[in-house]
Amino acid sequence: MEIGNKVYLNNIDQIDEKSHIKVRVLKIWNFVRNNKVCSIEMIIMDEEGTQYQARVFNQNFSRFRHLLKEDESYIVIKPNMAAVTNGFSYTGHKQTLTLDWKSILKKCDDFSGPVNGFMFVDFNSIIEQTCPKDTFFDVIGHIVSFRPLETSNPVPSKHYIKVTLSNLDSVHLKVTIFGSQAYQISEYLKNNPTVNFVVIVMQFLKLNIWNGLGEAKSHFEVTKLFINSDIYEINEFKNKLKCHDNFGITEKSITTLQSYSSSYTDDFKGNFPLKTICEITEPIKEMKFLLVASIVNIRQNLPWYYEACKKCGKKIIPVPKTNHSYTNPEGISETMVVECTNAQCKKSEFQYIIPINVQDCTGTIGLTLFDREARRLLNISAYELKKIHDAAGDSDALFPMQLNVLKNRKFGFVVDITEYNSNQSVSLNQVALESDDVVQPVQKDVISQTDESFTPSTVDKSTATSPCKISGDLKRNLQEIYDVDSGYDLSSTKAKRKSTAEETHS
Repeated sequence: MEIGNKVYLNNIDQIDEKSHIKVRVLKIWNFVRNNKVCSIEMIIMDEEGTQYQARVFNQNFSRFRHLLKEDESYIVIKPNMAAVTNGFSYTGHKQTLTLDWKSILKKCDDFSGPVNGFMFVDFNSIIEQTCPKDTFFDVIGHIVSFRPLETSNPVPSKHYIKVTLSNLDSVHLKVTIFGSQAYQISEYLKNNPTVNFVVIVMQFLKLNIWNGLGEAKSHFEVTKLFINSDIYEINEFKNKLKCHDNFGITEKSITTLQSYSSSYTDDFKGNFPLKTICEITEPIKEMKFLLVASIVNIRQNLPWYYEACKKCGKKIIPVPKTNHSYTNPEGISETMVVECTNAQCKKSEFQYIIPINVQDCTGTIGLTLFDREARRLLNISAYELKKIHDAAGDSDALFPMQLNVLKNRKFGFVVDITEYNSNQSVSLNQVALESDDVVQPVQKDVISQTDESFTPSTVDKSTATSPCKISGDLKRNLQEIYDVDSGYDLSSTKAKRKSTAEETHS
């Protein structure tokens, strides 16, 4: 059969019925809706390295499904074109190539283009969000730390692992990997504990913005993962890595961090007594108990966010900085800058500190909802919500209307009164349960509590007030608390806090 002139994807508009395209299938997957495969989706690449999205609709499965395979090359004759309508283009083009009833597909044995078609982006461009935002990108680096596989969500595709990659310039990038790739990398790290350096290539990643910083995340089953594979790009990276003396190639360099979920689930481990609000009496004793109550309102004229150190989580404080003029030696000015009490910390972020009143059948008490739980409940970071709040021109003295979703919902609180609280003989309205870096002046019957001790449950529709009934309902609902949405990342710098005494007297 006469296949005519060869056309490249950059000139796809010039193709006619007498011309052809040579392409390599980089990735292939099924698009499923309502448990039905609607189309076969592909990312293809021509001999110039140009990548394009392609698909086969289910009406034409019988013609092409048995022929199409990942990492194989083909000659395409008479393709059709369709518009990208969902706003996100896998390859940055406004059209997709489709194979329909008149298209012809033949195996190609002389494809001369790249093998993998990697399009690596610089880590700094991701962190600073100057990389492509509406298309995929690729990264290469070696793993410096990871958190164990998180499987609390009942949906396997939402199971995830978080890794931190380093490039050759020692720039660190946070990457969240979901689904089968998460299991793949978790198994490799588990089965190869003696491997000093694990270099990975991740192809077809998406940008994820968290607290104003860019990160990377996988995209369903589209992302491709290469772990210490024998490919040119990884071998070249390893060779360059060995030339960097500061890496210490002979030493183990991968750090296993604590699982995010462990601090959540551990809050509810142990046989804690169930108490009501009226049972929290003075004098305060060191103890730990479970409180079940509903959020009835959010207190106005109190801060709902604060600026915290991104590394250690402590509240940062404004300090004066003297500025010297190089052109005018006598010209000295002073500005206010924020600094952490830890001199090693450099960056800050906004975190939640939401003042709430909670109520059970015996009374009302005040608590403070901190960043870890607030982010999970609101599905938005304090940084992003503050931007929305500022754009609306609202005063910081008023809390954003988005916080109203917290009202009239029942939660479980693990309350931990520390040794510091009992030794200082402070009154109930000054107690900080667990500990935190921020202690707010509170009104009567208000307790300030940290994000390491407050754990929300799902909405409890029961109206029963029996402690046994409440406790039973709570235990059945605990597993539902830890649903992590894939569109949001979590801070990897959250650690156990120091005693409030350090902050109160600093």
